[in-house]
Amino acid sequence: MADRIDALLQFLARQQRLRRRELLGGLLAAGTLAACRQAATPTPTPAPAATPTPAAQAPAGEFAVPGYDDPNRWKGRSIVVTSWGGALQDALRKTIYQPFSRLTGCQIVEDTTDEAKLRTMVESGTVEWDVVDVGTESVIPMGRLNLLEPLDYSKIDTTDIFPELVLEHGVGYFYYSTCLAYRKDKFPDKPPQSWADFWDVQGFPGPRAFQKYIQWGPLEAALLADGVPIDQLYPPDVDRAFRALDRLKPHVTVWWEAGAQPAQLLTDGEVYLTDAWIARIQFLIEQGSTVLGYTWNQGRLSSDSLVIPRGSKNVDVAHDFINFALRPEVQRAFALAYPDGPANKRAFEALPAERVAVLPSAPQNKALQVYPDYQWWADHLDEVVERFNSWIAR
Repeated sequence: MADRIDALLQFLARQQRLRRRELLGGLLAAGTLAACRQAATPTPTPAPAATPTPAAQAPAGEFAVPGYDDPNRWKGRSIVVTSWGGALQDALRKTIYQPFSRLTGCQIVEDTTDEAKLRTMVESGTVEWDVVDVGTESVIPMGRLNLLEPLDYSKIDTTDIFPELVLEHGVGYFYYSTCLAYRKDKFPDKPPQSWADFWDVQGFPGPRAFQKYIQWGPLEAALLADGVPIDQLYPPDVDRAFRALDRLKPHVTVWWEAGAQPAQLLTDGEVYLTDAWIARIQFLIEQGSTVLGYTWNQGRLSSDSLVIPRGSKNVDVAHDFINFALRPEVQRAFALAYPDGPANKRAFEALPAERVAVLPSAPQNKALQVYPDYQWWADHLDEVVERFNSWIAR
């Protein structure tokens, strides 16, 4: 069992790095989205630093956080926090790392997430990291391998956190979405609004792209296209999903692997419809694109979680950092700096309506989407992915 979980975790790590590869270049836009999950053009992932480097200390802007008013609270202490680099980490630094340091006196040292390195640290007893940002799909497998500290929720206030984000060994702190995107000029009178439309090659003709990772959306999309209600997707009927995928396969011209591809394929006119990371589509729309459109309907939410490696020497400060990252004031600042959705429901209270409209977890958007059952995926991912990869290769 441990070997199977280990293989699953390694697989998730490889695919997650590939999918995130192009976001590491960073992208800033004054007056629109401050950043995007991917850069405007693909850029190679920079190599992680050989050793962690301290975060810059000058705060981008000061805001108060109730309960965090003692700048000597953790004076003389430091923790190492990891994330994915680039524009995402820039936003995290400005809205979470620097404010926590300013308000508690704790020094934040940054490094780049690497699940294999985390495991090596834990198993060798030389844990250097204290808080690690991982895809939520990795939390349960990591917990089963005994790589993570169970979170003490008496020290982390989750009162206003969406309940599906609260796991034994990790807690989600932002959402992102994969949704149906399309070229508006190809469907001027009746744009596609569901996965049934995506599957309807007569009513919505034209070349299509679809992602090559079944665990990040195609399974759910296939079942929704086949008529399964969104609240009855889990446990999924995998055979039914593959029968639906059989009908679509002849019409998919590109199986995309990197997050920058869908918007580029649409912009170039190589495909008319695709699933896509919506932050990137929205960014191009705000930059002036008039041909790109998308729908939140039947989108697939995903999330990133904060975990504490087993053996961290700063578990007390790590818990306080995670609690801080989930405060509504902090979540609101992050949502203004980066187009991913807050985990805290109260973060929406003071956000401009135009900003709320483009956030994946905004109430009106979240209600239209599906959030995966990560327990089911942890139990079945290897067999489903193996079947999907064999199916694509045929």
